[in-house]
Amino acid sequence: MIKRILPYFRYMKPVRFKFLLGILFGVVFSLSSGLGLPLMAEYVFPVLFGNTDKAPLWISNFANIYFNGNVDGGFLLICCLALPAVILVRTIGSIGNGYFITYTGIYVIQAIQLDMFKKVQSLPLSFFNGYKTGEINAAVMGYPNQIKEIIVDTCNDLIKEPLTLISAVGFLIYKSINSQSFFMAIIGFASVPLIILIVRRVGSYLATRSRQLVKLGENLGSWVIECFQSPIEIRAYNLQKIQIESFKNQLKKIFKLSMKSTRFGLIMSPSIELISGIGFAFALFLGVQYGMAEGEFLALIVALYMAYSPVKKIGAIQNAIKVLEAPLDRLEDILHAKDKIVLPKEYKAIPRPVKGGLKFENINFEYFPNKPILKNINLEIPPNTSVGIVGKSGSGKSTLVNLILRLYDPIKGRILLDGIDIREFKIDELRQMVAYVPQTPLLFNATIEDNIKVGNPEASHEKIVKAAKQAQAHEFIIEKADGYKTMISERGISLSGGQRQRISIARAFLKDAPILILDEATSSLDNSSDMGIKATLKELSKGRTTINIAHRISSFNKNDIRVIVDKGEIKGLGTHEKLLNNCELYKILNSSNEIQNI
Repeated sequence: MIKRILPYFRYMKPVRFKFLLGILFGVVFSLSSGLGLPLMAEYVFPVLFGNTDKAPLWISNFANIYFNGNVDGGFLLICCLALPAVILVRTIGSIGNGYFITYTGIYVIQAIQLDMFKKVQSLPLSFFNGYKTGEINAAVMGYPNQIKEIIVDTCNDLIKEPLTLISAVGFLIYKSINSQSFFMAIIGFASVPLIILIVRRVGSYLATRSRQLVKLGENLGSWVIECFQSPIEIRAYNLQKIQIESFKNQLKKIFKLSMKSTRFGLIMSPSIELISGIGFAFALFLGVQYGMAEGEFLALIVALYMAYSPVKKIGAIQNAIKVLEAPLDRLEDILHAKDKIVLPKEYKAIPRPVKGGLKFENINFEYFPNKPILKNINLEIPPNTSVGIVGKSGSGKSTLVNLILRLYDPIKGRILLDGIDIREFKIDELRQMVAYVPQTPLLFNATIEDNIKVGNPEASHEKIVKAAKQAQAHEFIIEKADGYKTMISERGISLSGGQRQRISIARAFLKDAPILILDEATSSLDNSSDMGIKATLKELSKGRTTINIAHRISSFNKNDIRVIVDKGEIKGLGTHEKLLNNCELYKILNSSNEIQNI
């Protein structure tokens, strides 16, 4: 387990000096606790109650030199102030330790979260096929906190607590050598092996339960996200009671498992205290039998307490490490996920100006082994050509255009842009050459202007307004109370489907890319808007390579080349008239409800 944690210590490097400063304060805390308080108990307290015979020589000399041997008055006040002085030093150590360790911890959490978020953003779409949203969210936002608890808090405790233990035990050993209390120290610590056994058993149990809780928590998180994203469907089908009952049952499972873990976790601390108390009772019995002085007895109590407290915390650390195994597995699944998109050692520059010619050479693709989605696709799209891709749902139309954006890479074959394999280009530069309007556009929880600006983050307000007008979105935008500064709610649910689609189309206008992909781009528009947007899309398509995926042939321009796709294969290619004469599937689709208005 330690080897798995070691790589995460690199996150502490930028704040290592603050961490070391926190450790230094922890050392001050440990020494003042494990050594300072027992010394106060043995040497200073007896003086306060007139037991100067037990005071060490240096205290007697101090009283004789500065107070003429008088232990009342000023000397008594100094002795009384010694206790708060030690506690003040201990408090300063505790505060300094807590502040700098917390500073380090928050930095480490955010550094891991940032790396996790970067990793998720860099992974291909195929990665998301194997994970639920709740699992990814938990790994990015929740699990880094648990890593921090181990590499920051645990490191701190592994230095501070053992030092407290060593200083307290050192005091006990020193006193034991010079008095009969040596046997008490041995008896007092005879319970340590039993404590270690309890810690190990509890730790093993908690690790198993932790894995189960992680899985249940992830599943519940994903389920809740799905519910919140589907309010219309849930209400339309009257699923509220069913959803509530399902949520209740899942909470019960988590509650039951959590309480089992809690019971075992709570048993550990009282068990350690009980065993410690029994050991201390034997030590006390023998101490009284051997005539231990009050100061020594008080010092023994403080030293044993300061020794046993670190033992409990060190035991808790072991359990924390055990519990960490499950979330660490999930976190590393993502951090170490391999990107199936292979990048070249040296990139080629995209030739300028980009003409937009595309060529698919023997393309084969599958999401899962032995389940092909695209088979032997060969297609050439000349520059400035408008192509319509037609086919039933699941025929592979959208997958084909996703390969252009390198959201996936084909398992066989290649795609050329102006004669060069697109895998030779930087992915971000390649995607900059493509404007994409999906069937279901995603709008962010930001202003309308910011959502359109996604197409070109550097665009001026004037260009944004122009793009909105081209997309026939300007009029409904200015009708809003705040116009272009109107905030859009999560996923754009405050807008109609047609309005969301028009904002998505405005992004494409603003991007002004040489390749335009329209994936059912007008499917959510009403008839009047549909007619208006087609005219602007036709204008936008001029001088660009346009790929239009649609079920309705009315979405295509009159002179579009049509590509008929079925079960991952091209079954027909040509103009509307040519396909009617030569492609049986096109004739069937033409006469069915699959394609309207032919």
